[in-house]
Amino acid sequence: FATLLAASAAKKCIVKPAADAAADVASDAEVVASDEENPLDNGEDSADDTPKGKLPSDFKWGAATAAYQVEGAWNEEGRGESVWDHFTHLYPKNVESGDRSNKDSTNGNVACDSYHKFDEDIKMMKIMNANHYRFSISWSRLFPDGQAKKVDGEWNVNEAGAQYYDMVIDTLLDNDIIPLATLYHWDLPYALHEKYGGWLDYHSQFDFAKYAEFCFERYGDRVKGWITINEPWVNCVAGYKNGPGKAPYRCTGEAPRKLANDTTGLDLEGGCSYEIGPSQYTKDSEVLPANRPPQKLEDVWCSHNILLGHAQAVKVYREKFQKEQKGLIGITIDGEAQIPWEEPGMSEEEYENNKKYANLAAEFRIGWYSDPVMFGDYPESVKQRNGKDMPVFTDEEKKLLKGSSSDFLGWNTYTSHWAAQVKNEDGSYVEPPTDEEASYDNSKRDMWDDNCKGRGDGWTCIPPTLGSQAGSSWNTKYGPTIRVGLNWFSKRYEGIIKNGIIITENGCAQPNYKVSRANDQVTLDYWKSIGKEEFADTYDEDIIEDESDLEGTLIHDTYRIDWYKQYLENLRLAYVEDGVDVRGYMAWSLVDNFEWENGYETRFGMTYIDFYNDKDLKRVPKDSLTFLGQWYLDNVEQE
Repeated sequence: FATLLAASAAKKCIVKPAADAAADVASDAEVVASDEENPLDNGEDSADDTPKGKLPSDFKWGAATAAYQVEGAWNEEGRGESVWDHFTHLYPKNVESGDRSNKDSTNGNVACDSYHKFDEDIKMMKIMNANHYRFSISWSRLFPDGQAKKVDGEWNVNEAGAQYYDMVIDTLLDNDIIPLATLYHWDLPYALHEKYGGWLDYHSQFDFAKYAEFCFERYGDRVKGWITINEPWVNCVAGYKNGPGKAPYRCTGEAPRKLANDTTGLDLEGGCSYEIGPSQYTKDSEVLPANRPPQKLEDVWCSHNILLGHAQAVKVYREKFQKEQKGLIGITIDGEAQIPWEEPGMSEEEYENNKKYANLAAEFRIGWYSDPVMFGDYPESVKQRNGKDMPVFTDEEKKLLKGSSSDFLGWNTYTSHWAAQVKNEDGSYVEPPTDEEASYDNSKRDMWDDNCKGRGDGWTCIPPTLGSQAGSSWNTKYGPTIRVGLNWFSKRYEGIIKNGIIITENGCAQPNYKVSRANDQVTLDYWKSIGKEEFADTYDEDIIEDESDLEGTLIHDTYRIDWYKQYLENLRLAYVEDGVDVRGYMAWSLVDNFEWENGYETRFGMTYIDFYNDKDLKRVPKDSLTFLGQWYLDNVEQE
């Protein structure tokens, strides 16, 4: 298996702390849940005891959603504004829409209305034979101003919101589905953004920990699996640098239009935001003024503080709740497996160098977030190449972070990245930055410049691509990526992660009217040239979704079925053949929902919903939902 072997060879280049780091983390991390009492804990020898090449009977199997994408009821029963509410209302043109006359088409005001229709979602889970369901809790539904306080034994919680999640958890358990709860899936209370700039301010970590404490106290008797933060990279890089893509639309690519000297003729319903509270990155930093244009490195400081927020929440759980509740807690990161670029006639020396850069790219894109919660600090390669632009954890913070996701690690995996050292126009290598040249921009160019051979319309990759173009500009179908990535994590954090890796998201939007590349001859020719034609995964035009045809691939979603077939087979092989301790798989997503900047125009769901014409938002299962239900029966040991 050439791709896996290439990535495995690249792992030999990993820059790791001292050899005894894993043992240190394992001893530092207090993991108190027993195998018998914790439904998420399969036992440390799980990868060795399942016959017939199947996954074990206690494999966590289900689907995932996020509060803002499915709940709706944005201002009902005391819920406060999140940054997504505020900024999609303020800048609706930042979200795609098929009908802008519909005021709910560019936001999550109604979404799937799961706040009122959760029983319908349960029916869909049953079709796929789910034994777990990953959902997120809306911080602002519980604490409208973002600040959880307990006075004289009483929390200042919005009780109606708290009761909603009681209902969700109890309904799941009544249906023999184990809840896997995410505390934060990008929907920061707007009040905290307005007060101090949200995750840009160091106070955010303590407000998050207090909110988390309430959740542990209220729901921890029934919830035994906690995810602190979902995809900190996307939250911070897409929300505070790239874009405008993700709220709060802080983006350094353009100046906020509303701050122009003359706004005549400018579309003020789109673009970058300036609205923000005064922010202090650390307790020793200057206080930046409110309502300022986006600043360079906001994404880096957001990442720094969100990781500390994770660690503070874990500290609360381990010190106050874990021993009695016997649950597990971890973080979910995203990031793509890095695949060394190869081409006919490439020298062995150049290919070996690309393997090295595959690992460096993984350290920049993934290790930036996973190393601190395992080892207690950023990767050495990232620190060296970023230089003065890199925040520094204090010794106390390193201790707080170290092993904070050793219970388990969640990984959201979708597309893949080519990896190679950047070249100059004359074909010579761009040398890594020296200590004097070290900066964020130089490190990114050297370690993780892009995952494509160039960008085309709508930010899609120019062919050849790693697999076929799926229905989102950033996503391509390349099944081996999940196996390569699982092996990377397994080797890097060997002896640290006590209860394995959970795939907390994986899935795709099908090729559609916005994004597709049928009959991709360039990609097919490339894969043929290196003897791996099957990875081109080319498709015909008849695979493309047609919103007007419910008898076509909109419901009979063959591309998505093949996606799941490829990725799940590679997950199975990682477990059975490679011995990777992977404990679960949550498909994204249970239902079509609000797909962030793509609105309701991009469908990731295994359940169809007509958002524009059906006021009842009826759930219609797609073929992929049934396929997954059968895959579970065929490939997971049944008790």
